[in-house]
Amino acid sequence: MSKYYFCSLRQALRVWLPTPSWKNLAPKNELYFKLIDHRLPPKRSFKQTLIVEYLKNIDWASQKELKDMGAEKSTLKTMLTKGRITMEERKVDYKTCKPVIEEPNLTKAQTQAYQLINRSDKPSLLFGITSSGKTEIYAQLISDAVKKGKQAILLVPEILLTEHCIHRFEELIGKEHIAVVHSRLTAGQRRKEWRRIHNGGAHLVIGSRSALFAPVPNLGVVIIDEEHEWTYKNEQTPRYHARETAAKLCEFAKAKLIMGTATPSVESWARAKFGEYQLVNLPERYQNHPLPDVRVVDLTKVNFGKLYPFSPPLLNAIEDRLKKGEQSVLFLNRRGSATSLMCFECRRRIVSPESNLPFTVHKDPQGKPYLLDHTSGIQASVPVECPACKSTNLHAVGAGTQKIEDILSKQFPNARLLRADSDTLTHPEHMRLLLKKMREGHADILLGTQSVVKGLDLPNVTLAAVLIADVGLSLPHFRAGERIFQLLTQLTGRSGRAKPGEVIIQTFRPDSAEVKYAANHQTKEFLNEELKLRLHAGYPPATNMIRLIIREDARTRAIQLVNKIKAISNKDNLELKVSSAPQMFGGGRSWHVLIRGVKPSSVLNKIDLKNVVVDIDPMECV
Repeated sequence: MSKYYFCSLRQALRVWLPTPSWKNLAPKNELYFKLIDHRLPPKRSFKQTLIVEYLKNIDWASQKELKDMGAEKSTLKTMLTKGRITMEERKVDYKTCKPVIEEPNLTKAQTQAYQLINRSDKPSLLFGITSSGKTEIYAQLISDAVKKGKQAILLVPEILLTEHCIHRFEELIGKEHIAVVHSRLTAGQRRKEWRRIHNGGAHLVIGSRSALFAPVPNLGVVIIDEEHEWTYKNEQTPRYHARETAAKLCEFAKAKLIMGTATPSVESWARAKFGEYQLVNLPERYQNHPLPDVRVVDLTKVNFGKLYPFSPPLLNAIEDRLKKGEQSVLFLNRRGSATSLMCFECRRRIVSPESNLPFTVHKDPQGKPYLLDHTSGIQASVPVECPACKSTNLHAVGAGTQKIEDILSKQFPNARLLRADSDTLTHPEHMRLLLKKMREGHADILLGTQSVVKGLDLPNVTLAAVLIADVGLSLPHFRAGERIFQLLTQLTGRSGRAKPGEVIIQTFRPDSAEVKYAANHQTKEFLNEELKLRLHAGYPPATNMIRLIIREDARTRAIQLVNKIKAISNKDNLELKVSSAPQMFGGGRSWHVLIRGVKPSSVLNKIDLKNVVVDIDPMECV
C-alpha cells in the first residue's frame, strides 16, 4: 500500500492498526451463573422468578444470556448475596460458538452464476441487473467460507447501509456471528469488534471500506457490494481504493474476491472485457419480475408555477400510488431548502468565503433559514443585503430535499412522508428504522438523496422518480456522465420489485446519452460506448492518472511542477499528459496537477513533493 499509493509506511500502517494501539486482543473473561436454590422467590420478586425459571433448566448461563432475557446486575447481585445462585469467571472460547447456517435457495440462474464464481481463481465481477438476486449469491459464498472454518468480509458503500445489510444476513448466520466495522464506531466499540474478529467469534464482517483492515485471521472471501460506488475511494492519506486493496488482500490470503453491481464502473468493465476479471452475468430479475416502465419528462416543456420541480405527470403518478396504497421513492441529489441565495438585482449568488461556491439554504427545526457550505461545513446567517451591490432583493432559488418535503406536505397533506439525507440520517440506526417503516407500510413516500437509490429492497414501491436528472451532468469531469447513468439505473431498481412498477425521469436534457441509455435499461451499451470514448480520449482505464494537490503557494508551485514533469517526460520519452487548474472546491487557494500516461508514477521520485498530496487513481479531478 505504501509503495503503490505513494505514502509513508507510517501512514499506511495507520489504517491497519488501531489508534491508540491495543496490546492485548485476547478474549475477555465472562461471568457465568448457576442456580443453587430451586425454590421460587416470593411473588413480589418477579425479576428473581424469571432468573430461577431460566436457570433451573440449564447448567450454567453467561451474564450476556441473562442480560438478553431481561436480568439486571442488581438482581443477580441480590441473589448471590442470598446464596440462591453461584458465580464463576471463565475465559470466552469463541471457537466453540459455531453458527447454524440457513442456506439460501438459489434459482437456476443464481446457481449457474455461483458455480462460475466457484470455478474461477480470478476476481469475479458479478454483473446483475437491479433486483436480480445478487444478495442470495453473496449468502451462498459466505456460507461456503464459514463451513470451511473461514471468515468473510462484506463491504457496503455507505456506513448508513450497514444496519440494513445486517438485517438481510441475520437469517443466514445469526446476528451474534456478525461483526460491524466502520469509522463511526467509538474506540471501545471498535476494540470489542476487533477482539471478536481476531479470536474467531465473528464469521462475517460487514462494514464500509475500513472493514478491509479488520484482523481477520482466516479470510475466505471478500465481497464488494455496489463496486461502482465512489465512496470506496478514501479521500484522506493514504488515498487507497477498496477494490484494489481488496484484490491484494485476497491475493495474499488466497481468498476469493467478488464485486457485485448492476452498473459496473468503466474500469471494472474494461478489466472484465480484457480478461483480468471473470464476468458473471445475472440478466434477469429474481423470479422473472419485469423491469419497470420508464417515462422521461422533458422539463423544458413544463409550466411549474409554484410546484417546481414537480411536473403534472409526476404529481398524478404519486396521487395514483396513494389511492392504491402503494409507495413512492423520490430522488433529488441536493439536500437543503434551496440550492442557493441569489440577489435579483446583480444576479450574483451568495458564495462561501472558504470554497468560493454558492451557499446552500437550509432551515433549522424552527423553520429559520441559514446558509451552509457543504464542502467545508461553514455555516452562516442569511445576510440582509447583497455583499456585492448592497441590494436587499435576495431570494432562495432552486430546490433541495427540505423544500421538496414542504411542497409534498402541502400537495399531499394526508401522505406519510419520510426524508432521507445526511441532515436526517446521522446514525446507521436511523436508516434501519426508516426502512422498517417503509417495509411495514407506515410510510407512503420516501424522499431522499443518494442513500435511497443504493441497493434498498422495498417490495411495495411501485413508483421511483428522479426530480432533476441533470444535477452534476455539466461538471467538467470525464466521469460525470458515468455517475449520472449509475444513479438513474440504480433508481430504476427501487421500483417494481414485487409488483409491476414505473420510473419517471425528469430532465432538462432528455436527449443526453446517459438519460436515453438508462431509460432503455441499456447498461452494456452505455459501458461499451463510454469505454470507447475513454480509449479515444486517453482517460482511465486507457491510461493511469495521478493528481497532485497543492495548498501552499498553490499557483506558483503548480506551474513549476507542470514544467518539471513535462521536461522529465520529454527527456525520458514517457509521453505523459500534464495539466493544472485551481480546484473547483477550494476557492482558488488549492491547485491540482493531473498527470496521465501508461506509468505516470515513474516521475514522482524525480520531483519535489514537499507539502504536496499525492492521489493515485483519483476519483475526483475538478
